[in-house]
Amino acid sequence: MSDGRKFEFNWPFFGNRHIIEFLQGSILNQRVSHFYIFAGIEDLGKGKLAQHFAASLLCNNFWEGKGGLPCGECGNCRQAVKGSHSDITVQRRLDDKQNISIEQIRGFIRLMNLGAFNSRYKIGIIKDAASLSLEAANALLKTLEEPKPGVVIILLARSLDQLPPTIVSRGQILLFRPAAREQIYDYLVNEHQASRHQAKTIARISAGRPALAAKLLGNPEFFSEREKIIHGCLKILASSPGERLRLAGELTANSGEAVAARAKAAGILAIWQTVIRDLLLLSFPIEEFVANEVALDELKQIKLPLNKLLSARQALEQGLKHIAANVNPRLVLENVSLQI
Repeated sequence: MSDGRKFEFNWPFFGNRHIIEFLQGSILNQRVSHFYIFAGIEDLGKGKLAQHFAASLLCNNFWEGKGGLPCGECGNCRQAVKGSHSDITVQRRLDDKQNISIEQIRGFIRLMNLGAFNSRYKIGIIKDAASLSLEAANALLKTLEEPKPGVVIILLARSLDQLPPTIVSRGQILLFRPAAREQIYDYLVNEHQASRHQAKTIARISAGRPALAAKLLGNPEFFSEREKIIHGCLKILASSPGERLRLAGELTANSGEAVAARAKAAGILAIWQTVIRDLLLLSFPIEEFVANEVALDELKQIKLPLNKLLSARQALEQGLKHIAANVNPRLVLENVSLQI
């Protein structure tokens, strides 16, 4: 029962309504779990929803049982937005490391065990939880098994398969799915005043990922860069091994520091994934769901067997995992270019 609690949730999300309603219901009924796993591909809004859930639990209105959540005005909300709230701890892999280390998790656990300072809950968010080292995951396990009162831990991961089964079995699992193309179109037109042409194009490209759609709308230069990467992928598919290596090298030239180079390589692989997806769709053929309409004529000219396309999709998934594990971005792109 909600005991008369009534809130107006200020959560700017669409899609995955079952998850949003579940979390809001847990607040209304005061049945907040101590451990959640938010699983799904990038740009579905996992991190943003975790932040809004955390801010709602710390908001002054939560204590009063009514009003907006989060209100955005109380001291707890302002600190949460700034990322400076003492009762929210965010842990992620360091840029120069392959994993979240056991030392990082020990520090994380110490903070969790201190309990809340200014609110009812102490919230810990671990981003890219797939990068937890085995030792770090084992250290975290004890805290998950014997949580302190008021501790809420949220792991963000691309897939449950990337997490140890012992971790997965103890969590409240929330699986994020891509939003419908129509939802993204309406969101861009109604909330961001995008033109119909812009909204249609971005809705196709974003492939159901709301956070990516918002990024694309705010970055017009992305479209020309994306088109270049798409055509680069199509060239690679039609080239000899030596030419593939040369083209992959051109894509990673002038990538900057290690962090920027990894981000650029991951972005390239993500776009290549959409090309392979389009080729899979056209092999059936299902043209209406093709994301890269700008290259539709070229895509139609490429005829690859289904087993080759499935193998390419697997190679791209593996490449993204290698990037996340801090493998040299250029080597990853070169390796993938030879396999697709």
